[in-house]
Amino acid sequence: LLSMKDEPAGVVFEVLAPSMRHWESLQPKLVSAIENIRARFPDIDIAVVSHGAEQFALTSDNESRFPQLHKGIREFGSQGIDVHVCETFASWSDVSADAFPDYVDVSSSGPAQINDYVALGYVLIDDFAF
Repeated sequence: LLSMKDEPAGVVFEVLAPSMRHWESLQPKLVSAIENIRARFPDIDIAVVSHGAEQFALTSDNESRFPQLHKGIREFGSQGIDVHVCETFASWSDVSADAFPDYVDVSSSGPAQINDYVALGYVLIDDFAF
């Protein structure tokens, strides 16, 4: 991505991990990757789609358990980075869309959200998937 001559329409990061705790190790890597991308393409659109068990760290009830994560996700919003979670996967665990704070977008399907971004010309970064 960083060696591309022309700026793509955007970048979408797929986050898919087996537990909420994985966000703690993923967040610094994600922040670093975004900083590197923005250094090369300052105005590029960036989105993050979380659609595994890690997405439950982003519920309002888990903000006190993961305060740095929630702070970082709010900062993403202030930088114009959209963060999505998967309503379908959440529903399989009896977690409703309203369990997530306003700064997290609840998409009906994480994979469909990723496909929508790719269809718009975004480059998919799935290195953050397990």
